[in-house]
Amino acid sequence: MEKKFRILIFSLIFSGALNIGLLSAFIAFAVQDQVSIGSVQQSTSETSLSNVACLREMSKLSFRELVSSLTNRELVEEGYVKRDLALAALVAHHHFNLEKAIGSIPQKREVDSIELYPGLSEEQFEGIIRFAYQEKWPLTSKGLFNLLQKMREPTLEQAFLLTPEFFALKVLFQKTGTDQDPALLLNLAVEGTWELLDQFAKEQTQLLDLSVEKRRRLLLSYLAHHSASAAELLVKTDFSFALKRLDDQGMLDLLSLLNKTPAAESFCAAALQSARADAIRSAAEKKARSWNVEIARGEPKVEKVVRYHTVGEGESLWKIARQYKAKVEEIVLLNGIDKDKLYPGMTLKIPD
Repeated sequence: MEKKFRILIFSLIFSGALNIGLLSAFIAFAVQDQVSIGSVQQSTSETSLSNVACLREMSKLSFRELVSSLTNRELVEEGYVKRDLALAALVAHHHFNLEKAIGSIPQKREVDSIELYPGLSEEQFEGIIRFAYQEKWPLTSKGLFNLLQKMREPTLEQAFLLTPEFFALKVLFQKTGTDQDPALLLNLAVEGTWELLDQFAKEQTQLLDLSVEKRRRLLLSYLAHHSASAAELLVKTDFSFALKRLDDQGMLDLLSLLNKTPAAESFCAAALQSARADAIRSAAEKKARSWNVEIARGEPKVEKVVRYHTVGEGESLWKIARQYKAKVEEIVLLNGIDKDKLYPGMTLKIPD
């Protein structure tokens, strides 16, 4: 009897231990399963970024960070991988010159107002990466322009001089002699806005207009943006128009922007001897004195004003001298020019 009781006790102990073991195993499996589910959920949440969300994250990255992402083939959605979105962010936010990098215009799709470029090959991506690392300024014209407004660096300036927008500007001024001074035209471009330069270049592409009126309108547009280079160019290329045709406010704006040059000194002297309002004559006198140039003010005597002539197409010094009943030598001496250096748009002083 005692033996049977002992066996029963051992059976109960064994059964209890077995139940405890099974319960522990069940708890362990349950915990492990929960951890696995959490890991899967976490992994899913990490890879479930949409194209829009990923693009917005990439908009915060620097140029070099985005270039580094051009090798990332992790899938996002709709067949796009992270390198596709990094490239889109490079173009949209850093003005990367993609067309120059691959030598053609790629197909485009728009997502969240940003253009994506599907269908690019491995070879094209390799070319894009090489271009990004090897080029000093791998940017579009707009990107170069934006940088120039923040910093001036010789290689950056040279890169901008090769853009079609600057070329359009240079062609417009080619008959004035100022196209030989790229620094002045570069300053003019940068002192305005990209929209102003871009619109001008597009207009010239559609219909090439090299007239004095076109140049005049462009300079007045830059003058409205307080461009000192526009003031200098207007006096240098269209002296008579600036002196006689600008309204009073335009004249005051022009005088306030002028820097000291021989043409600017002559302009102030002419303004002082003109029949302009006292406010303009005072502004001209003040500007001349700021350059330590003394100009006699006096009362305006219109009959003694030096006359000005804007050279037209095909005109010669002999023809101009005959028109004003002056001598060629007097015109040459007064303007300090060579007889062979006449060009359309040039402003000449004509002696009385």
